[in-house]
Amino acid sequence: MPIDRAARRTAALVALFFTVIAIVALRQDANWDLRNYHLYTPLAWMEGRLDRDIAVAQLQTWHNPIVDLPFALMVRAGVGGVPITAWLAIPSVLALFFGLRLLDTLMPAQRSRARTWIAGFVAITGAAVYPSTAAIFNDHIVGALMLAALYWLATSPRRRGPFATWLPIGLLAGAAAGFKLTAATYCLGFIAAALFAGPARQLPARIGALALGGGVAALLCWGPWGWYLWQHHGNPLFPYFNQWFQSPDALPESMRDLRYLPDGALQYLNAPLRMLRRSRDFSEVVLADPRVLLGMIALAIWVWRGRARGDAVAPPSAHAAQTASDANDANDEASIRLALRWPLLAFVLVSYVGWLAMYSIYRYLLPLELLFSMLIVGVVSALFAKRRTRTAMLVAMVLVVAPTKHPSWGRDPFRSPMIEVSYPALPKNSVVLTSTNHPIGHALAFLPHDVPAMAIHNNFMDPQRCTRLQERVERTVATNPGPLWLLRPVRVDPPAAERMALYGLTVNGACQPLHNTLAKLELCPLARAPFAPICVKAAP
Repeated sequence: MPIDRAARRTAALVALFFTVIAIVALRQDANWDLRNYHLYTPLAWMEGRLDRDIAVAQLQTWHNPIVDLPFALMVRAGVGGVPITAWLAIPSVLALFFGLRLLDTLMPAQRSRARTWIAGFVAITGAAVYPSTAAIFNDHIVGALMLAALYWLATSPRRRGPFATWLPIGLLAGAAAGFKLTAATYCLGFIAAALFAGPARQLPARIGALALGGGVAALLCWGPWGWYLWQHHGNPLFPYFNQWFQSPDALPESMRDLRYLPDGALQYLNAPLRMLRRSRDFSEVVLADPRVLLGMIALAIWVWRGRARGDAVAPPSAHAAQTASDANDANDEASIRLALRWPLLAFVLVSYVGWLAMYSIYRYLLPLELLFSMLIVGVVSALFAKRRTRTAMLVAMVLVVAPTKHPSWGRDPFRSPMIEVSYPALPKNSVVLTSTNHPIGHALAFLPHDVPAMAIHNNFMDPQRCTRLQERVERTVATNPGPLWLLRPVRVDPPAAERMALYGLTVNGACQPLHNTLAKLELCPLARAPFAPICVKAAP
């Protein structure tokens, strides 16, 4: 339909416009994860370093690097910050675009350019969406895939059969979970949605198609990395859930981040209220956002209005004249939307509760934050459809955006090349050691190929927590024929020095500042003294 084509163009323009504005304001990415593993792991895997290095990107060394390969290759080629940021922004544009298209599909009666622009602004200013725009976190990739899957679901009833509907949804959701395991909670949400998405006799077809698509996509997007982890560590999720796989390279623990999980039933129930105040309840950095609370309310209103009387299709207006055929199509869409209410409610509730139980890290809530932004604006446009619609939407926009507190994950001015690191010439048989919880893995991706890097202490390695990897480090420190070097932040953290002393290591000589455009690091020569074995067992 011409109206739909115009709405699609407007959604694309709004998504692109607000993403560009966010990029200009934020500048190029320099977050903790980038400085730690998003650059190191894909380059180390591709270039063979990962087999020789040990845990230099900390616990996150073994996160799936497949989706980061294009970014890492561009950095390796010396590409500037502007084109790399443009590449990283593509998922941000797509996530916003599919969110706006979902809004028009669920509530087309009040569709207008004004609503699209207001909804786009509300969405881009979210506490998860805005600071993650064009960032290497990959949460926008999850958002784009999940919103695309929801959009496909919303356009499928009475147009596609269960297999044609749920196989693509499975492919999209499985790809998201394969690239980033934290997306698995949204896969549970789609399973719940499938339970309510049609006649019971078609349930096996829906679940089967969803499982087939999800399995194929996860195999493609995570399988090569999972196979690598299985071959080298005996745990395809290494180091996570090692209480099941019992890899000798890690302790038999789950390694889950438990810092933000709710403490009791009350915190499960009041989580949306706690998000209203500026706190660190859901993030390492202070944030606040009313979208979850207001989005839940908007979802409840949307479901209740459909249950009570369905959606009445708006009459023709001066802004959107419709032919009789268009009106019939709109009425058909209204009945389709009525059928989507329970699947969407099931998806939201299961995804949200799964997120609370597994992570409670706000950034992982990005797909739902986008969906809630659309529902808030859409429901307001429906409630005030007969008069002062724009005024009501603008008031709602202010009420949502004003209390939002964005976390700052770290940005730098644009530069070319985006990241540049260089080392002084190192003697033969050198080994570079690290002993810090600070993110310095990116710098080790630029080491000469014949110089391995090993961590003595970080958020995964500790000489007082013995594993096979810790034994390898201990043997290297004791027997390496060449010199040892310490790569560390210029601001030294005392725990690092304490862990080094257990290995008989001390800084011996002047440290050389490293040329590094991303962080201030220095390379220090180390002296070795005999030390008592820590993890290596004495020969019988």
